[in-house]
Amino acid sequence: MVIFFDNHNDIQYLYVILQKQKLNVQKRQLELIIQHEINEQNVIFKKLHYALKKLIMEKKRNEICKKILQEDYFYHDPNEQEQIIQMLQSILTGKRKDLYIETDFVQLQEKVDDAIIEVLQLNTSFSFDAFLTFRLRFYVEKFPTLLETAIDEYKLEQEYQMFIHFLRGFLTGRKSQMDCVYIINEEDFIFLDEKKQQMKRSDLNRRIDRKLISNHPIYVDSTTIAPLISLAPKQIFLYTNNPDQGIIQTLKNVFEEKLIVLPLQSIAELKKMIKNPCFLSREKL
Repeated sequence: MVIFFDNHNDIQYLYVILQKQKLNVQKRQLELIIQHEINEQNVIFKKLHYALKKLIMEKKRNEICKKILQEDYFYHDPNEQEQIIQMLQSILTGKRKDLYIETDFVQLQEKVDDAIIEVLQLNTSFSFDAFLTFRLRFYVEKFPTLLETAIDEYKLEQEYQMFIHFLRGFLTGRKSQMDCVYIINEEDFIFLDEKKQQMKRSDLNRRIDRKLISNHPIYVDSTTIAPLISLAPKQIFLYTNNPDQGIIQTLKNVFEEKLIVLPLQSIAELKKMIKNPCFLSREKL
């Protein structure tokens, strides 16, 4: 079998993989020649299938994405391209469960598998680039839409990182108003001061530095983030059963080692030290 290529990078990529698999393969300019005995056909085809899929799903996918990013979205910086492609990979593999995409990536991979099997079963020479252009058109044409989602999420991530940078900068050098703050997260976030007394909401609101709200009115949560940044405590103990929720992740990113997250059940130890036994009242104070 001979596989023809249009460029040296693709043929070299596949050649290296097949050599590692101990196949009898020769490279001649833009032709890859695979030789095997009839009784080895099934094993050879499995190895070829693996190598071609790796070439398509890794190298060619990245090249397709970079071309679209440059030509359609004008992202020319390699670092930005790589970050967007990584974002796309996270979306496709289900790591970003908060994002919905219409494309079923598992089904897409299966269709690529079927196309590779089909061309290999013909047991004849073929052009890889023609195969990619025509037989895998369904795969190539998915990426402009997929990249739209990845770009939108990348932009949001950039905005979020700028927001975190702003909050850290605001916190740096700010005089701490309390050594320690306790926060209990059940339905709401309940604040206790260093004496373990519940802080009234009206008192928390008075302590908020209005620059936080005026500079980032959309992002700054006035019930949790703004009071904590304004108080700038040296240590925060946060009791919660939902440590992965967005606002807690933001607090971790801003306060870093100053924030200690504990399970809600461990609040029993805190209750023993509380001077005001009614601190768990959910009334708005």
